[in-house]
Amino acid sequence: IEKFSEYVADGLVDTELIRVESEHSALSACVGASAAGARTMTASSSAGLALMFEILGVTSGLRLPIVMNIANRALSSPINIHCDHSDSMNCRDAGWIQIYSENCQEVYDFNLIAIKLAEIINLPVMVMQDGFIVSHGVENLCILEDKKAKTFIGKYKPKFSLLDFKKPKTFGALQLTDYNFETKIQISKAMETAKLKYLEIAKEYSKVSGRNYNYYEYYGNKNAQEIIVVLSSTAGTVKSIIDENQSFGLIKINLFRPFPHEEIKNILKDKKRI
Repeated sequence: IEKFSEYVADGLVDTELIRVESEHSALSACVGASAAGARTMTASSSAGLALMFEILGVTSGLRLPIVMNIANRALSSPINIHCDHSDSMNCRDAGWIQIYSENCQEVYDFNLIAIKLAEIINLPVMVMQDGFIVSHGVENLCILEDKKAKTFIGKYKPKFSLLDFKKPKTFGALQLTDYNFETKIQISKAMETAKLKYLEIAKEYSKVSGRNYNYYEYYGNKNAQEIIVVLSSTAGTVKSIIDENQSFGLIKINLFRPFPHEEIKNILKDKKRI
């Protein structure tokens, strides 16, 4: 928000900044903005994400395409402000698409992919990066020209808007047992569609950026019988070890929700140790 406030002050964006009481209020404000038809993004971490938890289900249940960046950090206690994935793992079944990033480049690329994916599927997306290890790291980064990025994402055209008074809509209506499961099934089916669309969008993005992202990245000896499976920045450490020892391989999972069960299973089925 500090960086974005500079864009506001410099007149690069037409935005009104509002101060809210908490992370719970922040995501609630995002729900209102997205329901009104605005392209909406936010960020959180650790206990802040835990405080948002009540609104995570609201966001996915209302099928709002909000993108949220998470700097993964441990939940207390003991008090620890550094990285683990306990914050986002608590949210893995909240109806949000989840993408994990190894480095700053992937954080940037996955955000552009996430915006397009969220708006096509009408589901919210979390983009994860490891707290401090990546969030406060300094790395070289290749970014797109603004025009190319805008062309790739496209202009946002919300399917519904609370502010369309000619066609009034109800958001968040009461659903009892007879209908609630139908909504949940729709979210589940949307997740299945998201898995297919992710690959399509990633391939489209590769034509613009030269960087391609599958559901996962395999690194090392294809015939290795021992495989290490990781998320996020841990992959960088494992890759450096594999460069010295080709006796095992690495699978780094990018798309964690929806999980690529069949694709991962096909790689691991004949391996001796995982």
